[in-house]
Amino acid sequence: MKIDVITLHNVKNYGSALQTYATQKTLEKLGNEVEIINYYRKVDVEETMVKRRIDSSSIFSRNIITKFIGKLFLTTSINKQIEVFHKFLGKYVHLTKKYYSNEELKKNTPKADIYCTGSDQVWNSEWNEEIDRALFLDFLENDVPRFAYASSFGKIELEKKEEEELKKMLIKYKRISVRENSALKILKKMGIDNAIQVLDPTLLLNKKAWKDISEEVKIKKPYILVYQLNSNNPKFDEYVKKLSKKKKMPVLRISNVNYQFFKYGKLVFCPTINEFLSYFDKAAYIVTDSFHATGFAINFNKKFVCIFPQKFSTRLQSILELTNLEERRVNNFNDLTIIDKEIEYEKVNKILDEERKKSINFIEETIKECIERSKINGGGLESSVKKLQNLF
Repeated sequence: MKIDVITLHNVKNYGSALQTYATQKTLEKLGNEVEIINYYRKVDVEETMVKRRIDSSSIFSRNIITKFIGKLFLTTSINKQIEVFHKFLGKYVHLTKKYYSNEELKKNTPKADIYCTGSDQVWNSEWNEEIDRALFLDFLENDVPRFAYASSFGKIELEKKEEEELKKMLIKYKRISVRENSALKILKKMGIDNAIQVLDPTLLLNKKAWKDISEEVKIKKPYILVYQLNSNNPKFDEYVKKLSKKKKMPVLRISNVNYQFFKYGKLVFCPTINEFLSYFDKAAYIVTDSFHATGFAINFNKKFVCIFPQKFSTRLQSILELTNLEERRVNNFNDLTIIDKEIEYEKVNKILDEERKKSINFIEETIKECIERSKINGGGLESSVKKLQNLF
């Protein structure tokens, strides 16, 4: 089968790039040819990224001086991000030509047997700054087979108007799977009650699969790894500082923005994605507010704590609930004992193994169903039936 996936691979974010790779890898392991639709949201267009980020920043947008300082920092950061993330995607991910709008995709749709909306916050209109119809595969004809894998709304409810618009596009999907349990409630409210919750793609691959593509970083002393997406959180910063002093252990702070060098710890500015994996693998402790960093901490069986951000925290709550690790959330910022509480990773790994089977089964059944429902005669989907029968 040839499956084309649309997702948020151009965000210049470690989690986004790695979930894209994991989606492709998983579908390929099931015997499919996979292509990632090289779609750029308006917020991903590199020529406008600096201005957009300054305008959306509560710090850099204050006045002419802060805007000038912001431009200096952000230009350097974005240039480095482009270098690091494009290199990874170019090496590991099969990309189509570039597309910049739903209309462009309608006029020249990449050819595939089945289409998939991938994971990450693809259906979060606030994060995308609009209802991005391309991420709902709106550019396809109504009868073209499509499914969603581990897609996310990023929030617990939708406005009525948004709900009505999204439903018109979502009912065209053959099957839908989502990343958070809160998304199931959103879909059920729309009348879509056959969706299921599955694992984020990064958790479909086990620790060994990630170590196979990691690039070892040589650090002799134990360290606390910090990965902080929401820079403007004084409580987070103070917690890290107190924890470092208590443990008498240095802090390594991974960030794809250079202005985090102001914060506590040693900044590791925009390492390669392969090195990013190694930093997680070697860490003694992990402190993060990131969903994907939490996922890697769990997958690598690390001692970690999670500090929820003000927005889009449902994904963090969901993964902690799924793995019975709700106690890893920091609620009391004076409590430095949480991170040392033992995690029964034998039980956690068993949960992950069962969820992997469930998630892979969803993909296999979905592909079969797309074939069975297809009305294409000769070639295309029908010619792939025998291959799939051998695979399953």
